Amino acid sequence: MENNEKKVLLSLKDVDVKFNVRGRTLQAIRNVSLDVYENESLAIVGESGSGKSVLTKTFAGMLDSNGYISHGSIILSDDEISKTDAVLTGRNLSIFNKFFDFLNKNSNLEAAGEDYKNIVLLEKQINNAKNLTEDEVAEFEAKIKEVQDKIVDRTNYLWTLDKKNAEDAKEIEKINAKLAEYEDRIKRISDERSALEAKRVEEFKNNTAKYDQDRAKLASLKEEYAKKVAAATISAETKERNKKIAYEVVLSIGRYPFKDQIRFERQLKKAFLTALKFGEDLTDAEVLNKVFETSVFRVEYRSFDEATQTLHGYAIIDCAKIKYTNDWQKIRGCRIATVFQDPMTSLNPVITIGKQIMTVILKHQKCSKDEAKRRTIDIMGKVGIPDPEKRFDDYPFEYSGGMRQRIVIAIALSCQPKILICDEPTTALDVTIQAQIIRLIKDLQKELGFTTVYITHDLGVVANVAERVAVIYGGQIVEIGTVEEVFYDPKHPYTWALLSSLPQLAERGSELFSIKGTPPSLYNKIVGDAFAPRNPYALAIDLVKEPPVFKVSETHYAKTWLLDPRAPKIDLPANIQNLHEKMLKTYVDFGS
Repeated sequence: MENNEKKVLLSLKDVDVKFNVRGRTLQAIRNVSLDVYENESLAIVGESGSGKSVLTKTFAGMLDSNGYISHGSIILSDDEISKTDAVLTGRNLSIFNKFFDFLNKNSNLEAAGEDYKNIVLLEKQINNAKNLTEDEVAEFEAKIKEVQDKIVDRTNYLWTLDKKNAEDAKEIEKINAKLAEYEDRIKRISDERSALEAKRVEEFKNNTAKYDQDRAKLASLKEEYAKKVAAATISAETKERNKKIAYEVVLSIGRYPFKDQIRFERQLKKAFLTALKFGEDLTDAEVLNKVFETSVFRVEYRSFDEATQTLHGYAIIDCAKIKYTNDWQKIRGCRIATVFQDPMTSLNPVITIGKQIMTVILKHQKCSKDEAKRRTIDIMGKVGIPDPEKRFDDYPFEYSGGMRQRIVIAIALSCQPKILICDEPTTALDVTIQAQIIRLIKDLQKELGFTTVYITHDLGVVANVAERVAVIYGGQIVEIGTVEEVFYDPKHPYTWALLSSLPQLAERGSELFSIKGTPPSLYNKIVGDAFAPRNPYALAIDLVKEPPVFKVSETHYAKTWLLDPRAPKIDLPANIQNLHEKMLKTYVDFGS
């Protein structure tokens, strides 16, 4: 079955992830788009620091507190948690009535939307006549921040030096001089801003006639605006639209605690009032989604059962927009689970194995303690724990590394997730156990029918477990395709370098290939192809312009200028030519 025939479980579109680190912004993920399909095995490969783990942490809202998704969407397709019901009685009925009345009362503002835009524009022009524009302020602030970032870098380096060391003392003197230069540069930028502000004030004083004309025009616009609003009437069609929106407000905020509902109502009223003033089309789904995003994600109204007074809705779940723990608890662990690389840090050393698995089952599934224990023993048996009834009350320290990892897998699978993320699941294990764990995950995937996303730098693991491979570098997916396409017909020079690093390809007496240099600093803006400084096949354009994504086949894409029709023809490196035959020979030589 081709991927385009499979159901998309998770769809990432143009995702950017940033972190605030010591006053600076680090962009870890840059414009990533990726579809994860039902029942597939996807491997995400790349060097340490390339963004593999950060990308998959966005799936389940596990970014560190200083990290955030600055752009893009991550749509989770799951009918079970998307379907939302709300009974239109009591508190919900009160929310509906208040919001319906609010919308009806203010819908006349829509009639003068263009006039309101002109008023806002003219007010901004009048304000800018004696002040800096928003763009000018942003430009000055960006210049100052750029210098401040350099000060932070130099200061951090300064702390690593020893003033008692002669060489370090010279370096300290140079850095202090540079820091003084940076401080002087900040002062010059601030003085430049003050001079421009003073110039604007002076120009304003010398041009009061123009200012008076603008103020008179603004007063006239406001008067005309008020007349249009007063004369506007609300049609039956508009009232029906408002009724539907009020239903969606109930569906969207009704599942939250009372104090949160009050806050969300206030936020939504403010957002809808702004949309009405600007004449936004509130029948447009994209417009409604943006309005609801000011507080919670939108639940679309589908139908109303008058017999039970029940509203039925459907939520488009965008994991990039979810803000609240209660929402994540329906996804994290329950729909998207993770197996981490070190099992001992994933388990509580003072709680028994059985209780740790039971806790997860009781939290996410409606069942009794007896049923939760039965399910715990069942999943322990499935992951290969011998005599699970007897080992139910064991502690983690009583298990070997391989057995502990089996328990971590059992915890991840205990709520039957649709996506299992395996973050280097075998790295911390003895090589004799690694194959057992990989085989276990593959067997359980066939039995339970979940999607597996492997995060690894070990291409040997990829060859054994993956149907598709995404190669990530510098926070971007640079190549994606089926495992056969990426291994035997790779297109990106970084993929070539990773494959060349396979130990299986090293010849006796020769040095193992390694990629020269290090991944780029994600603090700095990356110009061109991120891999260009390390790429022996880099073209001149790689250093100045980011390559687009080129289509190789229906399932194979790569982000490299080498695929441009105008690029010179470059053959694969010799050591990965005929890779299929070489790997077969390797396995035959080892008697596999």
